[in-house]
Amino acid sequence: MEKYELRRLEIGEWREYKKIRLEALFSTPEVFGSNYQKEAGYSDAEWMALLDNPKCAMFGLYNQGILVGLTGVVLDRADESNAILIASFIQESHRGQGLSRLFYEARIAWARERGCGQITVSHRVGNDASKAANQSFHFKYTQSRDVVWPDGVEAEELIYVLHLK
Repeated sequence: MEKYELRRLEIGEWREYKKIRLEALFSTPEVFGSNYQKEAGYSDAEWMALLDNPKCAMFGLYNQGILVGLTGVVLDRADESNAILIASFIQESHRGQGLSRLFYEARIAWARERGCGQITVSHRVGNDASKAANQSFHFKYTQSRDVVWPDGVEAEELIYVLHLK
Protein backbone atom coordinates (compact mmCIF):
# COMPACT_ATOMS: atom_id res chain seq x y z
CA MET A 1 0.00 0.00 0.00
CA GLU A 2 1.29 3.39 -0.97
CA LYS A 3 1.83 6.01 1.69
CA TYR A 4 -1.19 8.22 2.39
CA GLU A 5 -1.66 11.14 4.75
CA LEU A 6 -4.92 12.75 5.84
CA ARG A 7 -4.85 16.23 7.32
CA ARG A 8 -7.13 19.19 7.82
CA LEU A 9 -6.99 21.70 5.00
CA GLU A 10 -6.00 25.26 5.82
CA ILE A 11 -7.34 28.46 4.30
CA GLY A 12 -4.21 28.92 2.16
CA GLU A 13 -4.95 25.62 0.42
CA TRP A 14 -8.26 26.78 -1.01
CA ARG A 15 -7.11 26.45 -4.63
CA GLU A 16 -6.25 22.76 -4.16
CA TYR A 17 -9.53 22.27 -2.30
CA LYS A 18 -11.49 23.97 -5.08
CA LYS A 19 -9.81 21.84 -7.74
CA ILE A 20 -10.55 18.48 -6.12
CA ARG A 21 -14.05 19.48 -4.99
CA LEU A 22 -14.98 20.47 -8.54
CA GLU A 23 -13.40 17.24 -9.84
CA ALA A 24 -15.57 15.28 -7.39
CA LEU A 25 -18.76 17.09 -8.37
CA PHE A 26 -18.01 16.69 -12.09
CA SER A 27 -16.96 13.03 -12.02
CA THR A 28 -19.56 11.66 -9.55
CA PRO A 29 -22.50 14.08 -9.52
CA GLU A 30 -24.90 11.40 -8.27
CA VAL A 31 -23.38 11.17 -4.79
CA PHE A 32 -23.31 14.78 -3.64
CA GLY A 33 -25.86 17.20 -2.21
CA SER A 34 -24.53 19.99 -4.42
CA ASN A 35 -23.54 20.28 -8.06
CA TYR A 36 -20.66 21.33 -10.26
CA GLN A 37 -22.42 24.29 -11.87
CA LYS A 38 -23.30 25.87 -8.52
CA GLU A 39 -19.86 25.48 -6.93
CA ALA A 40 -17.92 26.38 -10.08
CA GLY A 41 -19.53 29.80 -9.68
CA TYR A 42 -18.18 30.37 -6.16
CA SER A 43 -15.87 33.35 -5.72
CA ASP A 44 -12.36 32.95 -4.33
CA ALA A 45 -13.62 34.45 -1.06
CA GLU A 46 -16.37 31.81 -0.83
CA TRP A 47 -13.83 28.99 -1.32
CA MET A 48 -11.62 30.47 1.40
CA ALA A 49 -14.60 30.87 3.75
CA LEU A 50 -15.38 27.16 3.41
CA LEU A 51 -11.97 26.37 4.90
CA ASP A 52 -12.06 29.18 7.46
CA ASN A 53 -15.20 28.05 9.30
CA PRO A 54 -14.79 26.94 12.94
CA LYS A 55 -17.99 24.88 12.68
CA CYS A 56 -16.63 22.80 9.82
CA ALA A 57 -13.48 20.85 8.97
CA MET A 58 -12.37 19.75 5.52
CA PHE A 59 -9.69 17.08 5.31
CA GLY A 60 -7.45 16.34 2.36
CA LEU A 61 -6.12 12.88 1.53
CA TYR A 62 -2.60 13.11 0.14
CA ASN A 63 -0.56 10.50 -1.70
CA GLN A 64 3.10 11.46 -2.02
CA GLY A 65 2.18 15.12 -1.52
CA ILE A 66 -0.62 15.15 -4.11
CA LEU A 67 -4.23 15.76 -3.05
CA VAL A 68 -6.21 12.66 -4.11
CA GLY A 69 -9.21 12.77 -1.79
CA LEU A 70 -11.43 14.98 0.26
CA THR A 71 -13.89 14.69 3.14
CA GLY A 72 -15.57 16.96 5.64
CA VAL A 73 -17.61 17.31 8.79
CA VAL A 74 -19.85 20.16 9.89
CA LEU A 75 -21.85 20.97 12.99
CA ASP A 76 -25.59 20.81 12.42
CA ARG A 77 -26.96 24.37 12.28
CA ALA A 78 -30.08 23.35 14.22
CA ASP A 79 -28.23 21.27 16.84
CA GLU A 80 -24.51 21.76 17.32
CA SER A 81 -24.31 18.59 19.43
CA ASN A 82 -24.78 16.73 16.13
CA ALA A 83 -21.98 16.56 13.55
CA ILE A 84 -22.80 15.76 9.92
CA LEU A 85 -20.35 13.95 7.65
CA ILE A 86 -20.09 15.49 4.18
CA ALA A 87 -18.27 15.68 0.86
CA SER A 88 -16.28 12.43 0.71
CA PHE A 89 -14.39 11.71 -2.51
CA ILE A 90 -11.37 9.64 -3.47
CA GLN A 91 -9.98 9.69 -6.99
CA GLU A 92 -10.80 6.45 -8.78
CA SER A 93 -7.19 5.24 -9.01
CA HIS A 94 -6.92 5.35 -5.20
CA ARG A 95 -10.21 3.63 -4.33
CA GLY A 96 -10.60 0.14 -2.93
CA GLN A 97 -7.73 0.39 -0.44
CA GLY A 98 -9.73 1.03 2.72
CA LEU A 99 -8.80 4.72 2.77
CA SER A 100 -12.29 5.81 3.86
CA ARG A 101 -11.26 4.47 7.28
CA LEU A 102 -8.95 7.50 7.58
CA PHE A 103 -11.90 9.78 6.74
CA TYR A 104 -14.11 8.29 9.45
CA GLU A 105 -11.39 8.30 12.10
CA ALA A 106 -10.55 11.98 11.51
CA ARG A 107 -14.14 13.18 11.39
CA ILE A 108 -15.22 11.20 14.46
CA ALA A 109 -12.23 12.58 16.38
CA TRP A 110 -13.14 16.14 15.30
CA ALA A 111 -16.74 15.66 16.49
CA ARG A 112 -15.59 14.20 19.83
CA GLU A 113 -13.23 17.16 20.37
CA ARG A 114 -16.22 19.47 20.02
CA GLY A 115 -18.32 17.51 22.50
CA CYS A 116 -20.83 16.22 19.97
CA GLY A 117 -23.23 13.57 21.21
CA GLN A 118 -23.91 12.09 17.82
CA ILE A 119 -22.82 12.03 14.21
CA THR A 120 -25.14 11.77 11.22
CA VAL A 121 -24.26 10.53 7.76
CA SER A 122 -26.46 9.90 4.76
CA HIS A 123 -26.20 8.66 1.21
CA ARG A 124 -28.30 8.08 -1.84
CA VAL A 125 -29.86 4.64 -2.11
CA GLY A 126 -27.55 2.38 -4.11
CA ASN A 127 -24.32 3.96 -2.86
CA ASP A 128 -23.05 0.68 -1.46
CA ALA A 129 -19.51 1.95 -0.83
CA SER A 130 -20.80 4.68 1.48
CA LYS A 131 -23.08 2.23 3.27
CA ALA A 132 -20.25 -0.28 3.82
CA ALA A 133 -17.96 2.44 5.16
CA ASN A 134 -20.46 3.83 7.67
CA GLN A 135 -21.52 0.35 8.77
CA SER A 136 -17.91 -0.56 9.55
CA PHE A 137 -17.93 2.30 12.09
CA HIS A 138 -21.22 1.10 13.64
CA PHE A 139 -23.54 3.79 12.32
CA LYS A 140 -27.17 2.68 12.68
CA TYR A 141 -29.82 3.22 10.04
CA THR A 142 -32.53 5.57 11.33
CA GLN A 143 -34.70 6.65 8.41
CA SER A 144 -35.01 7.43 4.74
CA ARG A 145 -36.63 10.21 2.80
CA ASP A 146 -37.34 10.90 -0.84
CA VAL A 147 -35.06 13.56 -2.26
CA VAL A 148 -34.61 15.21 -5.62
CA TRP A 149 -30.82 15.16 -5.90
CA PRO A 150 -28.84 17.96 -7.55
CA ASP A 151 -28.45 15.79 -10.68
CA GLY A 152 -32.26 15.88 -11.03
CA VAL A 153 -32.93 12.28 -10.00
CA GLU A 154 -35.52 11.51 -7.32
CA ALA A 155 -34.20 8.77 -5.03
CA GLU A 156 -34.19 7.84 -1.38
CA GLU A 157 -31.64 9.33 0.98
CA LEU A 158 -30.70 6.81 3.69
CA ILE A 159 -29.78 8.36 7.05
CA TYR A 160 -27.58 6.80 9.75
CA VAL A 161 -26.52 7.94 13.23
CA LEU A 162 -23.60 7.11 15.47
CA HIS A 163 -24.13 7.92 19.16
CA LEU A 164 -20.88 8.97 20.81
CA LYS A 165 -20.16 7.84 24.34
